[in-house]
Amino acid sequence: MIRKLFNDYIMTGKNTKINNFTSPGVGDLAIYPIILQLIIIARGIMRQGTFYIWTDALRDTVLFLTLIFIWVSQIKHPLRLSRMYYLCPMSADERSLYLKNAYLFRSLLHTVLILIMCAVLYLINGVSIWSLMYILVCGIMYSFLSNVHDGKTEFMRAVILKPAMFISMYVQFALPASKLTKEDYIFIIGSFIFLLIIELPMFIKLVKEIDKDIKTGALSEEDYYRC
Repeated sequence: MIRKLFNDYIMTGKNTKINNFTSPGVGDLAIYPIILQLIIIARGIMRQGTFYIWTDALRDTVLFLTLIFIWVSQIKHPLRLSRMYYLCPMSADERSLYLKNAYLFRSLLHTVLILIMCAVLYLINGVSIWSLMYILVCGIMYSFLSNVHDGKTEFMRAVILKPAMFISMYVQFALPASKLTKEDYIFIIGSFIFLLIIELPMFIKLVKEIDKDIKTGALSEEDYYRC
C-alpha cells in the first residue's frame, strides 16, 4: 500500500500543473508574492544593526525551501481522486479509504520534512529552543493543510491561515538563539497565544472540511464534482 501511495504521489505531482488556473489550490499563487515581499521587509527590520552571517543564510534557506516545497506539493496533490478511480471497480468505501490514505501519506511526508528542517535549525543553533518548538508545532499543522470544496473555508486557508503560518514561523528568527530577554519571552508567549486563538481554530475548521471532502470522494464522479 505504501509503495502504491508513493508511486501515485510521484505520478500525480508530474501530471498536475500549477499554471492551470482551474486547479484546486492555485489561488495560493496570488498571495505568495505578497508574503515574500512582507518577509523581505520584515527581514530588513529584524537584522537592522546586526551582521547577516552564513548560519543566518542557511537557516533562512532551509526554512524557506522546506515551506515552499510543501506549498507546491499541496497544490500539485489536491484532495481529490483522479477519474481513473471512478472508472475502476471500487466501492464507495474503498475510494474514501484510498483518498484518506493518500492525504495522510502526503501530510506525513511533509511532516518528516518539517522534522528534518527543525533538526537542521537545532544543529546550527539558528533559533532559540522556544522558537524551535513553535516552528515545530506550527510546521506540523502546516503539513496537513489541503484544498477543500467549501469556498469560504478554502479562501480562509489560502489567503489567511497558510500565509499566517508561513510568516509566523519566519519571524521567530527575530529572536536570538540564546540569552533571551524579557521582551523576547513576551514575544514567544504572544506567538503561542496567536497560534492557539487564531491559527488553531482555523486549522480545526479546515480539518473538519477535509474529513467531509474525504467522505464526499466516495461518491460517483458526477456527484463529487457537484458538491
